[in-house]
Amino acid sequence: MEYNNTEAIVIAVSGGGIHIGSYLAQHLHLPLEVIPCKKIIHPADNHKTIGAVSTDAVVVHEEGDIPQDYIYHQIELLRHVILGQNKNYHSGHLQASLKNMTIILVDDLLKTGDTMLASLKTIRKQQPKKIIVAVPNVTPEASRAIADEIDEIIYLTIEPTIQAVGNLYEDFPPIEEREVMALLEQAWIADNVEEKV
Repeated sequence: MEYNNTEAIVIAVSGGGIHIGSYLAQHLHLPLEVIPCKKIIHPADNHKTIGAVSTDAVVVHEEGDIPQDYIYHQIELLRHVILGQNKNYHSGHLQASLKNMTIILVDDLLKTGDTMLASLKTIRKQQPKKIIVAVPNVTPEASRAIADEIDEIIYLTIEPTIQAVGNLYEDFPPIEEREVMALLEQAWIADNVEEKV
């Protein structure tokens, strides 16, 4: 609550973070942005990730058994999707400048830290003043993975292992792009109304 009505921006990691980001932005009277980010899935195990891609950053684990061609093509494919999403997200308004701003970066879960780390690398390039990561659930491993990129982390629970995000919530439906767009539009309208008032 100390960031209520301050010069801060809530940024949701696309997909899982949008509902939490929307809620925080609304209750803290802050602007809402979305950062698209995609996991790189292991070719032999679709429950395992080997990294993540954001608009201009890549995080990849050392995985000796995976062909470099596979990783390269996944990065190119995911980046193409991400750039398209980013264009759609900002078709109705200009993307906010993050320079010298306090950023509250949110997601629904911090399990391995891959998508969060890729998102943080993108945000860091814009020279914010401070970055706070806010998530409901986190693993110690993920918390350590992002420690050097953030100023503060706020979470509700820390669990040694988290098998699936769906196990943490009573209701966890898939989030579609039109839902992300609708929440962004709602936040943008609310911002314009507050500025006029």
